[in-house]
Amino acid sequence: MTPKQLLDLVEIRVVIPSVAPLMVGLAYSQWQYARLNWLNALLLIVATVSVHLAVNTFNRYEDAKRQKVNAFLREKAQGEVITNKQVLHVAAFLAGVAALAGIMVALRTDYITWIIGIVSFLIGYLYSAGPKPITNTPFGEVVSGVTMGYFIFVAQVYVNTRMVPTPSVLFQWFIVSLPLTIFIAEIMFANNIADHDEDKENHRQTLVHYIGIEASKKMYMFWAFAAFIEIIMTTLAGWLPVTSYAMIILLPIIFRNAHTFVTHPVKRETFVLAIKNLVIVMCGMTVVILAGMWL
Repeated sequence: MTPKQLLDLVEIRVVIPSVAPLMVGLAYSQWQYARLNWLNALLLIVATVSVHLAVNTFNRYEDAKRQKVNAFLREKAQGEVITNKQVLHVAAFLAGVAALAGIMVALRTDYITWIIGIVSFLIGYLYSAGPKPITNTPFGEVVSGVTMGYFIFVAQVYVNTRMVPTPSVLFQWFIVSLPLTIFIAEIMFANNIADHDEDKENHRQTLVHYIGIEASKKMYMFWAFAAFIEIIMTTLAGWLPVTSYAMIILLPIIFRNAHTFVTHPVKRETFVLAIKNLVIVMCGMTVVILAGMWL
Protein backbone atom coordinates (compact mmCIF):
# COMPACT_ATOMS: atom_id res chain seq x y z
CA MET A 1 0.00 0.00 0.00
CA THR A 2 1.46 3.34 -1.05
CA PRO A 3 1.33 6.45 1.20
CA LYS A 4 -1.17 8.04 -1.22
CA GLN A 5 -3.40 4.97 -1.03
CA LEU A 6 -3.21 5.02 2.76
CA LEU A 7 -4.20 8.68 2.99
CA ASP A 8 -7.04 8.10 0.53
CA LEU A 9 -8.19 5.02 2.44
CA VAL A 10 -8.41 6.79 5.82
CA GLU A 11 -9.93 9.85 4.11
CA ILE A 12 -7.46 12.23 5.71
CA ARG A 13 -9.07 15.14 3.84
CA VAL A 14 -12.19 14.94 6.01
CA VAL A 15 -10.48 14.84 9.42
CA ILE A 16 -11.43 18.49 10.03
CA PRO A 17 -14.75 17.57 11.73
CA SER A 18 -12.72 16.02 14.55
CA VAL A 19 -10.22 18.87 14.77
CA ALA A 20 -12.76 21.73 14.81
CA PRO A 21 -14.39 21.03 18.21
CA LEU A 22 -10.97 20.28 19.70
CA MET A 23 -9.61 23.69 18.70
CA VAL A 24 -12.71 25.65 19.70
CA GLY A 25 -12.92 23.64 22.94
CA LEU A 26 -9.36 24.65 23.84
CA ALA A 27 -10.08 28.34 23.21
CA TYR A 28 -13.36 28.16 25.15
CA SER A 29 -11.70 26.43 28.12
CA GLN A 30 -9.20 29.28 28.41
CA TRP A 31 -11.73 32.09 27.89
CA GLN A 32 -14.54 30.80 30.10
CA TYR A 33 -12.61 28.97 32.82
CA ALA A 34 -8.97 30.08 32.46
CA ARG A 35 -7.84 26.47 32.65
CA LEU A 36 -5.81 24.35 30.26
CA ASN A 37 -4.13 20.96 30.65
CA TRP A 38 -1.92 20.53 27.61
CA LEU A 39 -1.09 16.84 28.17
CA ASN A 40 -4.76 15.89 28.51
CA ALA A 41 -5.58 18.01 25.46
CA LEU A 42 -2.84 16.36 23.37
CA LEU A 43 -3.91 12.84 24.36
CA LEU A 44 -7.52 13.67 23.50
CA ILE A 45 -6.48 15.06 20.11
CA VAL A 46 -4.59 11.84 19.30
CA ALA A 47 -7.51 9.67 20.47
CA THR A 48 -10.14 11.68 18.63
CA VAL A 49 -8.34 11.95 15.29
CA SER A 50 -7.31 8.28 15.40
CA VAL A 51 -10.83 7.02 16.07
CA HIS A 52 -12.20 9.25 13.30
CA LEU A 53 -9.72 7.81 10.80
CA ALA A 54 -10.44 4.28 12.05
CA VAL A 55 -14.18 4.78 11.51
CA ASN A 56 -13.50 6.20 8.02
CA THR A 57 -11.39 3.15 7.16
CA PHE A 58 -13.87 0.63 8.53
CA ASN A 59 -16.68 2.44 6.74
CA ARG A 60 -14.84 2.01 3.44
CA TYR A 61 -14.44 -1.70 4.19
CA GLU A 62 -18.14 -2.13 4.99
CA ASP A 63 -19.13 -0.14 1.88
CA ALA A 64 -16.98 -2.37 -0.30
CA LYS A 65 -18.81 -5.44 1.01
CA ARG A 66 -22.31 -3.96 0.97
CA GLN A 67 -22.49 -1.69 -2.04
CA LYS A 68 -22.61 -2.42 -5.72
CA VAL A 69 -20.78 0.78 -6.67
CA ASN A 70 -17.55 1.05 -4.70
CA ALA A 71 -14.33 0.12 -6.37
CA PHE A 72 -11.67 1.49 -4.03
CA LEU A 73 -10.39 -1.99 -3.11
CA ARG A 74 -9.95 -2.78 -6.78
CA GLU A 75 -8.25 0.47 -7.75
CA LYS A 76 -4.57 0.27 -8.60
CA ALA A 77 -1.95 2.81 -7.67
CA GLN A 78 1.64 2.24 -8.83
CA GLY A 79 0.84 -1.41 -9.49
CA GLU A 80 -0.45 -2.21 -5.98
CA VAL A 81 -3.95 -3.34 -5.01
CA ILE A 82 -5.41 -2.80 -1.53
CA THR A 83 -6.78 -5.99 0.00
CA ASN A 84 -9.56 -6.43 2.53
CA LYS A 85 -7.03 -7.69 5.07
CA GLN A 86 -4.89 -4.55 4.68
CA VAL A 87 -7.93 -2.34 5.20
CA LEU A 88 -8.84 -4.17 8.41
CA HIS A 89 -5.24 -3.97 9.65
CA VAL A 90 -5.20 -0.20 9.14
CA ALA A 91 -8.55 0.18 10.92
CA ALA A 92 -7.40 -2.02 13.82
CA PHE A 93 -4.12 -0.10 14.20
CA LEU A 94 -5.87 3.27 14.29
CA ALA A 95 -8.47 1.95 16.74
CA GLY A 96 -5.63 0.67 18.94
CA VAL A 97 -3.91 4.05 18.96
CA ALA A 98 -7.23 5.73 19.77
CA ALA A 99 -7.95 3.28 22.60
CA LEU A 100 -4.47 3.69 24.11
CA ALA A 101 -4.59 7.50 24.05
CA GLY A 102 -8.18 7.48 25.28
CA ILE A 103 -7.37 5.18 28.20
CA MET A 104 -4.41 7.36 29.18
CA VAL A 105 -6.48 10.55 29.29
CA ALA A 106 -9.29 8.73 31.11
CA LEU A 107 -6.85 7.49 33.76
CA ARG A 108 -5.65 11.05 34.19
CA THR A 109 -9.21 12.30 34.75
CA ASP A 110 -12.16 10.19 35.94
CA TYR A 111 -15.20 8.10 35.02
CA ILE A 112 -16.86 10.90 33.03
CA THR A 113 -14.11 10.70 30.40
CA TRP A 114 -14.57 6.92 30.33
CA ILE A 115 -18.28 7.35 29.64
CA ILE A 116 -17.67 9.85 26.82
CA GLY A 117 -15.03 7.59 25.27
CA ILE A 118 -17.04 4.38 25.45
CA VAL A 119 -20.20 6.02 24.07
CA SER A 120 -18.18 7.60 21.24
CA PHE A 121 -16.56 4.26 20.34
CA LEU A 122 -19.97 2.56 20.34
CA ILE A 123 -21.52 5.23 18.12
CA GLY A 124 -18.49 5.08 15.83
CA TYR A 125 -19.00 1.34 15.37
CA LEU A 126 -22.78 1.55 14.86
CA TYR A 127 -22.28 4.42 12.43
CA SER A 128 -20.73 2.19 9.78
CA ALA A 129 -21.31 -1.42 10.88
CA GLY A 130 -24.09 -3.75 11.88
CA PRO A 131 -27.20 -4.84 9.94
CA LYS A 132 -28.38 -1.22 9.54
CA PRO A 133 -25.47 1.27 9.80
CA ILE A 134 -26.47 4.77 10.90
CA THR A 135 -24.77 6.18 7.80
CA ASN A 136 -27.39 4.40 5.69
CA THR A 137 -30.32 5.98 7.54
CA PRO A 138 -31.86 9.47 7.66
CA PHE A 139 -30.19 10.01 11.05
CA GLY A 140 -26.60 10.08 9.80
CA GLU A 141 -26.33 13.88 9.73
CA VAL A 142 -27.69 14.35 13.26
CA VAL A 143 -25.59 11.56 14.76
CA SER A 144 -22.34 12.67 13.12
CA GLY A 145 -22.98 16.31 14.00
CA VAL A 146 -23.83 15.70 17.65
CA THR A 147 -21.16 13.04 18.21
CA MET A 148 -18.32 15.13 16.80
CA GLY A 149 -19.54 18.68 17.20
CA TYR A 150 -20.87 18.29 20.75
CA PHE A 151 -19.33 15.19 22.35
CA ILE A 152 -15.78 16.07 21.30
CA PHE A 153 -16.26 19.68 22.45
CA VAL A 154 -17.54 18.47 25.83
CA ALA A 155 -14.63 16.05 26.16
CA GLN A 156 -12.07 18.75 25.35
CA VAL A 157 -13.53 21.28 27.78
CA TYR A 158 -13.88 18.66 30.51
CA VAL A 159 -10.36 17.19 30.34
CA ASN A 160 -8.95 20.72 30.46
CA THR A 161 -11.18 22.27 33.13
CA ARG A 162 -12.67 19.35 35.13
CA MET A 163 -15.87 21.38 35.43
CA VAL A 164 -18.71 19.37 36.97
CA PRO A 165 -21.01 18.59 33.99
CA THR A 166 -24.33 19.54 35.56
CA PRO A 167 -27.38 19.70 33.25
CA SER A 168 -27.10 23.50 33.02
CA VAL A 169 -23.40 23.32 32.16
CA LEU A 170 -23.98 20.63 29.53
CA PHE A 171 -26.77 22.70 28.02
CA GLN A 172 -24.53 25.76 27.82
CA TRP A 173 -21.79 23.70 26.16
CA PHE A 174 -24.34 22.34 23.70
CA ILE A 175 -25.45 25.85 22.72
CA VAL A 176 -21.85 27.08 22.37
CA SER A 177 -20.87 24.09 20.20
CA LEU A 178 -24.06 24.11 18.12
CA PRO A 179 -22.53 25.96 15.11
CA LEU A 180 -19.86 23.26 14.92
CA THR A 181 -22.53 20.56 15.20
CA ILE A 182 -24.44 22.14 12.33
CA PHE A 183 -21.48 22.52 9.96
CA ILE A 184 -20.20 19.01 10.71
CA ALA A 185 -23.67 17.67 9.92
CA GLU A 186 -23.61 19.80 6.75
CA ILE A 187 -20.53 17.90 5.55
CA MET A 188 -22.41 14.61 5.86
CA PHE A 189 -25.45 16.23 4.24
CA ALA A 190 -23.36 17.56 1.34
CA ASN A 191 -21.85 14.11 0.85
CA ASN A 192 -25.31 12.54 0.66
CA ILE A 193 -26.59 15.24 -1.70
CA ALA A 194 -23.65 14.71 -4.05
CA ASP A 195 -24.00 10.90 -3.82
CA HIS A 196 -27.78 10.89 -4.29
CA ASP A 197 -27.82 8.92 -7.55
CA GLU A 198 -25.18 6.44 -6.39
CA ASP A 199 -26.93 5.96 -3.04
CA LYS A 200 -30.19 5.20 -4.85
CA GLU A 201 -28.45 2.44 -6.78
CA ASN A 202 -26.89 1.08 -3.58
CA HIS A 203 -30.20 1.29 -1.67
CA ARG A 204 -28.84 3.74 0.93
CA GLN A 205 -31.88 5.46 2.40
CA THR A 206 -30.38 8.68 3.74
CA LEU A 207 -32.19 11.89 4.65
CA VAL A 208 -31.85 13.02 1.01
CA HIS A 209 -33.70 9.89 -0.07
CA TYR A 210 -36.70 10.76 2.11
CA ILE A 211 -37.07 14.51 1.53
CA GLY A 212 -35.79 14.70 -2.06
CA ILE A 213 -32.85 16.46 -3.66
CA GLU A 214 -34.44 19.92 -4.05
CA ALA A 215 -35.70 20.07 -0.46
CA SER A 216 -32.27 18.89 0.68
CA LYS A 217 -30.56 21.77 -1.12
CA LYS A 218 -32.90 24.28 0.53
CA MET A 219 -32.35 22.72 3.94
CA TYR A 220 -28.57 22.83 3.41
CA MET A 221 -28.74 26.58 2.76
CA PHE A 222 -31.09 27.18 5.69
CA TRP A 223 -28.88 25.55 8.30
CA ALA A 224 -25.79 27.41 7.10
CA PHE A 225 -27.66 30.67 7.75
CA ALA A 226 -29.24 29.45 11.01
CA ALA A 227 -25.83 28.65 12.51
CA PHE A 228 -24.83 32.31 12.34
CA ILE A 229 -28.11 33.47 13.86
CA GLU A 230 -27.40 31.03 16.69
CA ILE A 231 -23.93 32.51 17.24
CA ILE A 232 -25.40 36.00 17.59
CA MET A 233 -28.05 34.78 20.06
CA THR A 234 -25.44 32.88 22.10
CA THR A 235 -23.28 36.01 22.26
CA LEU A 236 -26.30 38.05 23.38
CA ALA A 237 -26.82 35.49 26.16
CA GLY A 238 -23.22 36.03 27.32
CA TRP A 239 -22.11 32.48 26.63
CA LEU A 240 -19.65 33.67 23.99
CA PRO A 241 -17.48 36.81 24.22
CA VAL A 242 -18.71 40.04 22.60
CA THR A 243 -15.95 39.62 20.00
CA SER A 244 -18.08 36.79 18.57
CA TYR A 245 -20.29 39.37 16.87
CA ALA A 246 -17.43 39.67 14.37
CA MET A 247 -18.35 36.21 13.06
CA ILE A 248 -21.09 37.85 11.01
CA ILE A 249 -18.49 39.13 8.52
CA LEU A 250 -17.88 35.50 7.52
CA LEU A 251 -21.51 34.86 6.58
CA PRO A 252 -21.21 36.09 2.94
CA ILE A 253 -18.30 33.68 2.36
CA ILE A 254 -20.17 30.79 3.97
CA PHE A 255 -23.32 31.59 2.01
CA ARG A 256 -21.43 31.85 -1.30
CA ASN A 257 -19.74 28.47 -0.74
CA ALA A 258 -23.04 26.84 0.19
CA HIS A 259 -24.80 28.33 -2.84
CA THR A 260 -22.02 27.20 -5.17
CA PHE A 261 -22.31 23.66 -3.82
CA VAL A 262 -26.10 23.33 -4.10
CA THR A 263 -25.99 24.83 -7.60
CA HIS A 264 -23.47 22.23 -8.75
CA PRO A 265 -23.32 19.36 -6.18
CA VAL A 266 -20.52 17.28 -7.70
CA LYS A 267 -18.38 15.27 -5.27
CA ARG A 268 -15.01 15.83 -6.94
CA GLU A 269 -15.60 19.52 -7.67
CA THR A 270 -17.70 21.28 -5.01
CA PHE A 271 -17.97 18.94 -1.99
CA VAL A 272 -14.76 20.46 -0.64
CA LEU A 273 -16.69 23.70 -0.09
CA ALA A 274 -18.62 22.05 2.75
CA ILE A 275 -15.31 21.24 4.44
CA LYS A 276 -14.03 24.76 3.76
CA ASN A 277 -17.09 26.20 5.49
CA LEU A 278 -16.34 24.19 8.63
CA VAL A 279 -12.70 25.32 8.52
CA ILE A 280 -13.82 28.95 8.25
CA VAL A 281 -16.21 28.60 11.20
CA MET A 282 -13.61 26.71 13.27
CA CYS A 283 -10.91 29.33 12.68
CA GLY A 284 -13.37 32.19 13.15
CA MET A 285 -14.74 30.89 16.46
CA THR A 286 -11.27 30.10 17.78
CA VAL A 287 -10.00 33.60 16.96
CA VAL A 288 -12.99 35.53 18.34
CA ILE A 289 -13.05 33.48 21.56
CA LEU A 290 -9.33 34.01 22.14
CA ALA A 291 -9.75 37.69 21.33
CA GLY A 292 -12.43 37.85 24.02
CA MET A 293 -9.83 37.13 26.68
CA TRP A 294 -8.39 40.65 26.22
CA LEU A 295 -11.69 42.43 26.85
